[in-house]
Amino acid sequence: MPARQVALDHYRRRRRLVEEVARAARQTWRQVDRGDIAGSWLTLLPRLLAAVMGAQLAAAQTADDYLAAVLAEQDIDPAAEGALVPSALVGVASDGRELDTLLYQPAIAAKAALAEGATVPRAMAAGQATLDMIVRTQVADAGRVADQVALTARREATGYVRMVVGASCAR
Repeated sequence: MPARQVALDHYRRRRRLVEEVARAARQTWRQVDRGDIAGSWLTLLPRLLAAVMGAQLAAAQTADDYLAAVLAEQDIDPAAEGALVPSALVGVASDGRELDTLLYQPAIAAKAALAEGATVPRAMAAGQATLDMIVRTQVADAGRVADQVALTARREATGYVRMVVGASCAR
């Protein structure tokens, strides 16, 4: 299979994973008690945290196989000098903090919107939008970081080409 196809397949698997966890997050957010946003979110958070961490692990675990396949297709030795430890990328947000503290942000966003005079539905929508962005980013970032770590562990791989998906600017 050509390297481009290997990369596209890898991208599509990761995208499905991100969509699945985003769907789970939406379902969890719908269970928030609008009269007790902070308290009810705290009770729902452990289950969502487990789902996001599972998705982070799943995203990170694909890196070594992906790199081996895509490099082999380019006649580059895919042997790794070191081992990727996917679990090291789990439970940590992209900015280095514990993931659970980041996942509390949707409740803060909803409460802040209420404090600024938003209606409850608008405030809940703000929380949902915040949650969606966080979940998608954290799972995708775990996968991207894993790919980069797996790449740097391969001495024969001296660079990478970014694959553009969808429309982009001429630059």
